[in-house]
Amino acid sequence: MRSVYFKELSIYFSSPIFYVIASIFICISGIFFYNAMVYVSLLATKIAQYQMETGVDMNEVLLRPVFSDMSMLIVFIVPIISMRLYAEESSLGTIELLFTYPLSDLSVLVAKYLAGLTVLFCILAITSVLMALMAVIAVPDWGVVFSSYIGLVLMGGAILSLGVFASSLTKNQIIAAALTLGLVLGFWVIGWFAGAVPNTAASEFLQEISLISHLSRFLKGMVTIKDIVFYVCFSVFFLALTLRILDSHRWRG
Repeated sequence: MRSVYFKELSIYFSSPIFYVIASIFICISGIFFYNAMVYVSLLATKIAQYQMETGVDMNEVLLRPVFSDMSMLIVFIVPIISMRLYAEESSLGTIELLFTYPLSDLSVLVAKYLAGLTVLFCILAITSVLMALMAVIAVPDWGVVFSSYIGLVLMGGAILSLGVFASSLTKNQIIAAALTLGLVLGFWVIGWFAGAVPNTAASEFLQEISLISHLSRFLKGMVTIKDIVFYVCFSVFFLALTLRILDSHRWRG
């Protein structure tokens, strides 16, 4: 499994795609961060000007908006990270070689998934520079910062499992990315329909399977077992579906 993991990582880091999406992610995150800092500065100036007793809640006006914007970026970059994991093997006709590895399909799948998750983690780690800059200017709530990063990694892992599943369905990487994005957006907005059937079991169900509803608590500094279990179970479910797809490839030869 380790050999497959490092092979996938070497492909990622030797490809310009990683550096392009990492650059785009940090640049756009930096723009969001700059806009939030400007807003906080203007708000603090007005409070001082009018001698208001209300202080500035850094979590509400800075941290949560920045991490919320990052979560939207993850929705778009993870499909690009995951699109090649199996689709490339299928298009090159080498997916059958995976079945000849002295490893189980599960081991290969886990190695590929962990490689994609490592890439996502590295991209998110780059944004720690923004948090360091914030610490120079203000005193952030580090509990909220760490819980937000945990939430982003867990949500990113859940989206990545969707991407691996979509990649196993097609030989075309673009189709795999588009399918992943469609599935993610579906699970992203499904909680919005809970309002159509309020105070019902259906409403609670729609809220529970929404990706964003579980992230919101992390952005508030709350790390709950319930939300962690949801993201882990979500990932395991779609990875299990991917195994079934791989089994069908094996039987079809």
